[in-house]
Amino acid sequence: MSPPVTGRTTATLDEWGSRLFNIGAPRAPKAGAAGTGRRPSSHAGRGGRLGTPEARAQFVRQKLQEMVRRAPQVMVKIAKAPKGMRGISNNLRYISRDGKLEIEDQDGQIIQGKEAVADLSAEWQNGGVPIPQQSTKRDAFHLILSMPAQTDPLAVHRAAREFATREFSSYQYAMVLHTFETDPDPTPSRHPHVHLTIKTAGLDGIRLNPRKSDLQRWREGFAEALRDQGIDATTTSRLQRTTHERWTIRRGVDPITKAKQIDRRLRATPVPRVEREVMQNYERVMKALAGSDHGKDRQLAADLVRHLSGLGRVAEKEKGRDQERE
Repeated sequence: MSPPVTGRTTATLDEWGSRLFNIGAPRAPKAGAAGTGRRPSSHAGRGGRLGTPEARAQFVRQKLQEMVRRAPQVMVKIAKAPKGMRGISNNLRYISRDGKLEIEDQDGQIIQGKEAVADLSAEWQNGGVPIPQQSTKRDAFHLILSMPAQTDPLAVHRAAREFATREFSSYQYAMVLHTFETDPDPTPSRHPHVHLTIKTAGLDGIRLNPRKSDLQRWREGFAEALRDQGIDATTTSRLQRTTHERWTIRRGVDPITKAKQIDRRLRATPVPRVEREVMQNYERVMKALAGSDHGKDRQLAADLVRHLSGLGRVAEKEKGRDQERE
């Protein structure tokens, strides 16, 4: 006896939607990997809020709904990492605009002015794990957390503070808000953004060593903090937002599944393997939604098809906006 449609929909969204949005249970740490500074995802795993197939399937629905309504995209970027104390001092002067803008540290203290920034540099150099004046190691990481223009900059700042407190509680960090109105740079960005510089060596001696999966987790964490502030935000990658194919829904009904059929029309140009896999994942997810017992799922499938059909026309515009925000 075949499983009910609802169960099949959940299973498909869990399997293929989780692949699409990189959802999965955290792997057990390898032997000797205690010093990576990496944290398990707060979303996945048996004890996490995405610990069941139903929860993961619902998360996939949420991500797809954010896509079709074109929720503002979060940008979390790792900028050039400062090396040695000389590089860190230059970085702190840069993000504070030579002391003109307020720095907020991990304790919530405010640092402003050239002398105060120099004192902060000395504190980083001599506190905890010492930092040599010159080094070939990445002694700090510089993150940029950005949102589109017209986003409330104070909400962005509060979300960045919440994200940093949750993610880097055992590290020293310096955080500065840049806005079009307050940034003394001659050509300030219109996109409110926060510069977040984190000392690589934690207060517990564990070095921060982010991987690609960590960057995606940071994006998710910042987006969640923004939503806590009432700001609509999502974290789909450019690969997930880009299509080299066109999608249509036929009005015909399959005699077996009695679900709307979703067809793909491949472009004449070759599609890279990774992008082809992404589109195959979309296809499986949309077919599952189109064959669901629930009208909201079937409507989401139709909305997603229309959304993906128009993505090719805006991909270059999105790329340009991302570059401007950097």
